[in-house]
Amino acid sequence: MNSKSLVFILFAVWSAICWRWYTCSIKGYCSSETAAASVANNRGDGIEPMESDTIVADLTVPEEKTESNTGAKAGSKKPVSTQPVSESRMNEVQMEEVEDRMVIHFPYNSIRKEDDAAIDDYLNRLAAELNSSGQTVTITGHTDFVGEAKENVRFGLLRANSIKNILVKKGVNGKQVKTRSYGESKAIATNDTPWGRYRNRRVEIRINK
Repeated sequence: MNSKSLVFILFAVWSAICWRWYTCSIKGYCSSETAAASVANNRGDGIEPMESDTIVADLTVPEEKTESNTGAKAGSKKPVSTQPVSESRMNEVQMEEVEDRMVIHFPYNSIRKEDDAAIDDYLNRLAAELNSSGQTVTITGHTDFVGEAKENVRFGLLRANSIKNILVKKGVNGKQVKTRSYGESKAIATNDTPWGRYRNRRVEIRINK
C-alpha cells in the first residue's frame, strides 16, 4: 500500500467519524438522548415567539374521557398542588407549579399529554375556571436544543396547541386560549445532560390577569 492510498483511507475514516459525531451528538438523529454537545443555554435568545390562535388538528393527543366538570372549584387560584418533577421519571409527562404558572414537562420527541391523574385534574379545574370566569390563558411551548432552531419553534407550538386542544374539548372557547412558542431560546436548565434537556422540554400555562 502506497502513501497516497493510506492518506485516502485515513481521510475517509476521519470523515466518517465526523459525520457520525455530527448526526448523533449534534442533530440527535441516532437516539433519543445522544445530543450532549456543549452549547449556550440560551442559544437564539431574543427570537420572536411563534404564535397561533388556531386549533391544530390531529396532534396524536389521546381522546379525553367524557367527564362532568360540575364538581370542580371554578374560582380556585391554585387548582392543584404538585410535587417537584423527578429525574427518575424522565420518560413520563410531569407537572409542577412554578410561581404564577403551571409547567408540564415532556419526554423526548413528545407533544402529547399522556394519561396522568394530577394533570387531568388540573386541566379539568382550569377548564371549569375559564368557563366560569371568562378569563384568558396563555400557553407557551419550549424545547431542548436538539434539532434546528426553526423546527424547535414549530415543535414547541405543537406542544402548546396540544394542551389547547384538550381545553377546547372540555368546553373552553378557543378564543380564550393563546398559544405561542419560543423553541429552544428560553432554556431553564443546561442542555448538556438528559435531565437538563427534559426540564427544557415543557409547556408553561399562565392565566392572564
